[in-house]
Amino acid sequence: MRALIAALVLGCTMLITSNVLADAPPATDAGTPETQQDAAEERATQFVGVSGPDAESIPGGALLLAAYSIVWALLFLFLMRIRGLQRQTAEELERLSAEMRASDSR
Repeated sequence: MRALIAALVLGCTMLITSNVLADAPPATDAGTPETQQDAAEERATQFVGVSGPDAESIPGGALLLAAYSIVWALLFLFLMRIRGLQRQTAEELERLSAEMRASDSR
């Protein structure tokens, strides 16, 4: 049982981690200080209006994986609860059957 839970947690972690790493922007070389200064001066002389973000600020893939992980975890917990209740019911039924057999034999 613990191995199944550990495998489930490990699988979800791997899915979420790989997606986050895939969404990360690649590292770029900063360049020499002269090119950085030239670029800064060029930006300072121009006006560029901002209209808002061009893309979503929250990646949808990570949210989708998180939602599916939560749903699967809740489903797993629900099934484990049903399994426990079914086991208790079977034990109770066996106990009642034994009591009935004992009362019939008297």
